[in-house]
Amino acid sequence: MLQDVVARIGRQAIIAGAVGLAVGWLIGWMVFGWVIWPVSWTSADPYDLRQGQKEVYVSLVADSYSITSDGELASRRMAGFKKEEIRQILGTLIAESEEAGDAEGKRRLQYLGVALDISPQAATPGPEPTPQPSAGGIFSRLRSLLPICGVAVIVLLIVAVIVIIVFRFLQRSAEAPTQRVGEQLLATARLEEADLGHFETTYSFGDDGYDTSFNIETPGPEGEFYGACGMGFSEIIGEGSPDKIVAFEIWVFDKTDMDNVQTVTKVLMSDFAYANQILRTKMKDRGEAVLVDKGQAITVDAVGLRLKAQIVDFEYGTDPSAPANSYFQTLTTELVPMFKS
Repeated sequence: MLQDVVARIGRQAIIAGAVGLAVGWLIGWMVFGWVIWPVSWTSADPYDLRQGQKEVYVSLVADSYSITSDGELASRRMAGFKKEEIRQILGTLIAESEEAGDAEGKRRLQYLGVALDISPQAATPGPEPTPQPSAGGIFSRLRSLLPICGVAVIVLLIVAVIVIIVFRFLQRSAEAPTQRVGEQLLATARLEEADLGHFETTYSFGDDGYDTSFNIETPGPEGEFYGACGMGFSEIIGEGSPDKIVAFEIWVFDKTDMDNVQTVTKVLMSDFAYANQILRTKMKDRGEAVLVDKGQAITVDAVGLRLKAQIVDFEYGTDPSAPANSYFQTLTTELVPMFKS
């Protein structure tokens, strides 16, 4: 009889100890693992992001490639991704574009796949979840210990809540000065319209593939990528080679707001093109038309970025078979991206 009592007490003690250990582990995990010493990631590479953020990044690379047509740059930006993972992400994004009726977005994604030598395909659905065994037997065994464990759990939860509240208060008090300083610095940079780069590009007659682009990043070895800007030819007249370019596109790609990524373009036109109503109508959808003039300042505004451009110098071609002041012999432009105030 005594042995039976001792054995019964021993079994209950073991069960109670296991329950207490599990509850204590859960409380310690939530308090210390989530609040006091949470894991924080810094300087993560794009391929370490969550799946949704990876899809956003691949979409941005596709947008940039559709503008720059720089396959080597696109390959560098996708470095670290597995080829099969890129294939599945492109397949998922293309399927979403088709469902949304976004033909332009689908085209950009397909072009990126061609540049990376990858044929997109839909992601393979994962395996069906395996049913878990019932835990009813365990709960029935622990039913007799619920009154004892309930009191302990309530006490531990109260202590955990108090610890969380106190820690959060101390953490906010410590971080508030640093956060305010960071916000003030960013606000000052925006108000002063601090330059994010200073670029100069020159077109010369005969450069039929003229298309320049520059990344917009914060200074330093680990600068944050905010977008890009550049110039490329927009319209030519006549036939034969070299091309006689009568209009250029100046653009800024802005990703400062991930919910509203956009590219804004203006069209720089020669005297002939600007006065030609047919050409003006043809290029209407490409952006606002601007007549080129030496020393002229041009502003292209996006969501959070502003591109200030200036015509440093230009010269028209003098081919007698072409209209006067129609095509460019040379064009030098200065580009200065900055935050909008």
